[in-house]
Amino acid sequence: MATRTRDLTDQVNGVSTAFFTIDDYLPGTLEVFLNGVRQRRDVFFFESGVRGFITTEPPHDDDSLSVQYEVAGPGEVIIFPTIGASGVNPAVS
Repeated sequence: MATRTRDLTDQVNGVSTAFFTIDDYLPGTLEVFLNGVRQRRDVFFFESGVRGFITTEPPHDDDSLSVQYEVAGPGEVIIFPTIGASGVNPAVS
């Protein structure tokens, strides 16, 4: 399993209560943060399928909304460039 954190603020418009992630998350692992404060499952939000959730009230258009969840498979891999002893990155010509 791997943890993903995504900013969904671009989906907030002050009216919508349905939001979607770009990944299929494992059921029961979704955490929702409104303005940085973790919200309660089954009080503020309900999972809807494996990529979505519904809030009980729409976030205001100036609110921030982010999520964290688990996905099956490996985590996101950060690849750092290899620097040779000369200080030159051999991947760059």
